[in-house]
Amino acid sequence: MKIIWHGHACFWIETNGVRLLIDPYPEVEDDGIGDVDYILITHEHTDHYGKVELLSRLRDATVIGPKTVYMMAVADGVTKVREIQAGETIELGNGVRVTAIFMEHPSSQYPLGYLIEGDKKVFHTGDTYPFPALQNLRGSVDILMVPISGRSTANEREAVQIVEDIRPKVVIPMHYGVYSSASPEKLIEELRRRRIFAFVKVLKQGEEFVV
Repeated sequence: MKIIWHGHACFWIETNGVRLLIDPYPEVEDDGIGDVDYILITHEHTDHYGKVELLSRLRDATVIGPKTVYMMAVADGVTKVREIQAGETIELGNGVRVTAIFMEHPSSQYPLGYLIEGDKKVFHTGDTYPFPALQNLRGSVDILMVPISGRSTANEREAVQIVEDIRPKVVIPMHYGVYSSASPEKLIEELRRRRIFAFVKVLKQGEEFVV
């Protein structure tokens, strides 16, 4: 599996030959994003929906998102778009599937996270605060992408609780660096203080992580 962080909550993932892009925010450098088969949008806010219309057209990619995202994409002229609901699983081919999971993000109508299952299991939370149902994923996630900004989503301390609830093998902090000065180092310090053992991979924008 290959993972590239493009800043904020935007990731490009390739697993079993299927190429996914998640949450392309408005300022993302779209020229640096490779081929894409599917664009997953966690919720309708601009810092996650951002460049959907442009990138779906340039990459001829299918957009997948909750009801509000579906309606926005159709209104923007996107023709390859599919709605997904919390609890629903979509098969993407080559043994890759994505399951939508409800997240705790009160300012959104239909906030989702995505569990992507291919050669590894990756969970992109979108925007969320800690909440008890996340413990249902405990032990089933290889790589967790967790927000740390504290701007309508978890801060570094709250992100530690999410890590504790899910207990992934690898943690990738996100939702910082573009609109927030949150600190991955503070996340790591808090994990150590609470004696929660997880490998934290802090990515630079555009850096490729192979796992």
